[in-house]
Amino acid sequence: MLSKRLAAVAAMVRQGSRVADIGTDHAYLPVHLAENGTVPSAIASDLRKGPCASAQKTVAAAGLADKIAVRLGDGLSSVSPDEVDDIVIAGMGGETIAAILAAAPWVRDGRLRLILQPMSKLEVLHAFLMTGGFAIDEEITVRDGHDYVVLRAHFADLPPIDDPFLFWRGAFKVPDGRDYWQKTAAYLKVRAAHGEPQLADIAARLAAL
Repeated sequence: MLSKRLAAVAAMVRQGSRVADIGTDHAYLPVHLAENGTVPSAIASDLRKGPCASAQKTVAAAGLADKIAVRLGDGLSSVSPDEVDDIVIAGMGGETIAAILAAAPWVRDGRLRLILQPMSKLEVLHAFLMTGGFAIDEEITVRDGHDYVVLRAHFADLPPIDDPFLFWRGAFKVPDGRDYWQKTAAYLKVRAAHGEPQLADIAARLAAL
């Protein structure tokens, strides 16, 4: 059974898509998606040999070796553009996710969907997407011990947006994002009071949403 965090990620994967789970760890997500019939095939990729070995055990125990390929690779280096439709990168810092996407220019393809779950530096990931022409289709928070953010995006060749306020605001809908905005505003007020006065205006604008 998936955690609430991973269940929220799984819910954003499109029915019938071929999925790549980058940083798969134990491959719980691709196994869940394949068992439920959401995806016909999946790639479970990880940078380290240990998680790949764990992933292989999970896949084998589920009898899904014919549907899920476990690969060792850095970021998206183990994936070819023509074998995936949805790309999941979950459980990493926002700056790491942005770096993985930047290193694979082929993700700038409108048919692909990116399902991203950053553990930190959400504003850095927002900045990468918004300045790079991506559209954020959906963004939610999920409570699973802590508050986690899950978003889905695709390349839409949009004009670059270079607005620090929007990097912190994100694409949350009203009123769903208010709790996140209030917590972020409080965090930015502290930073503003400790040497980053430029964040005070952003904090005030978030608190007013």
